[in-house]
Amino acid sequence: MSASTFDEGGHPPLALALAWLALLACVCWAWFVFQGVQASFLPSPSEPGYVVTGPAPAPLRAGQLALVFIMWTGLYVALLLPAAATAVAGVRQIAGRDALPWPRLAPGLFALGCLLAWTGFAALVTLAHWTLHDAGMLDETLAVRHPAATGLVLVAAGVWQWMPGKHACLQYCRAPFPSLLSGWGTGPLAALWQGADHARSCLGCYGLLALLPLAGGPGNPGMVAAVGVLLLAELRLRDSALVAWAAGLGMVAWGSRLLFP
Repeated sequence: MSASTFDEGGHPPLALALAWLALLACVCWAWFVFQGVQASFLPSPSEPGYVVTGPAPAPLRAGQLALVFIMWTGLYVALLLPAAATAVAGVRQIAGRDALPWPRLAPGLFALGCLLAWTGFAALVTLAHWTLHDAGMLDETLAVRHPAATGLVLVAAGVWQWMPGKHACLQYCRAPFPSLLSGWGTGPLAALWQGADHARSCLGCYGLLALLPLAGGPGNPGMVAAVGVLLLAELRLRDSALVAWAAGLGMVAWGSRLLFP
């Protein structure tokens, strides 16, 4: 690798780092689109002759549960990576001035902290998925059988879109630099803990939205794509508050229709 590939501080250029993040996100998205295409060939509860009743499903084995955990982890990494890209770039700029402990490792440790927090969230969702599966509440596409459950999640996520806590977390995710500069610790693993704290704020902003694929099915490409587009719109559009309010209104209306058909 030539010397021009690195900047004066010996770090890869920002464009290269963001390209690797985008590549990872695209790989995760492609995998889930493929899963959605596979799921589309399965019978749907709305098709004639679909029978909900039947024998209780076999409990998930350890290998199956591990695959479910990997599935949810990959989904949340793909959805939430855009919310961390700006912060990772900011950490890299700060580290480039040797203002942080372990400046060469700080961006990687920060990203690892984000991944660990999202993995923990995926583990909780996996437990919920496991419980729903063993209770016979999931269909062949891994969606909750009862529309009222999806309606409740939609209403809860929609109401959260209007709350001050949501907008505080959203503003942090859109502009994390002041917090990164003021809240940094002094230990060698400060970047790791700062990354986990940043991921916690991202989950405060998008945690309820991230539960929508659990209700609608992770194999539903429309549901997953809608959540991803909304997340990107709130992060990148200038009128992010208006986008959040409008999306919340739509989710409450949709959820109410499922609750009161």
